[in-house]
Amino acid sequence: MHIIQAISIVLSLASLGLSCSTVSGVKFTAYGFPDASGTPAYACNGNTVVASQTGGKTVLGDGSFGKPYSAAAAGGSIFKKCELLYIPLLKKYFRVQDDCSGCVSKQADLYIAQYNTDVGQTGCEKQFGDFNIGKALHEAVRAPASGFATNTQPLFTPGNCFSNPSQGRVFPNQDGQVTCPAKAREITKVAREFQG
Repeated sequence: MHIIQAISIVLSLASLGLSCSTVSGVKFTAYGFPDASGTPAYACNGNTVVASQTGGKTVLGDGSFGKPYSAAAAGGSIFKKCELLYIPLLKKYFRVQDDCSGCVSKQADLYIAQYNTDVGQTGCEKQFGDFNIGKALHEAVRAPASGFATNTQPLFTPGNCFSNPSQGRVFPNQDGQVTCPAKAREITKVAREFQG
């Protein structure tokens, strides 16, 4: 019976793609309108790559589950095209819909703006830098649930950059504090035991 349940769980995971998991040691960098093409590399429908996007603009979300910010990752990255991420450092959701040719495998380039304008945005990107806030590397939650704490206040508005934790929009103490729901962890554990 245990083998049948494990097979069922593995098949369910395969049909859903990833299950919720936390990745540590992730490098974050910032990009925005001035250094982006303005056109996302992938058109995403949920977590599915529909096609390469042409003519569209980078989606400007608010960081919520339903309206995530955009992120970019390298072709060989651990993060996949159209994958949804939750970044505890920022309390925001991001969707990987851009390509980052200069990124390393364990890196996400985060689109920090809700405005497609270059007024002050390059300076803000530099203030965020490599997100060396509290520590150099951070955590990302893959295939997150919708219930994580979210701050939808912008990281940048024309003339304003909110990269300092004292401004209440960056949360360096959140690394290590966010966990996937117990059910998702148990499914992942059983699937790994079955595969291993």
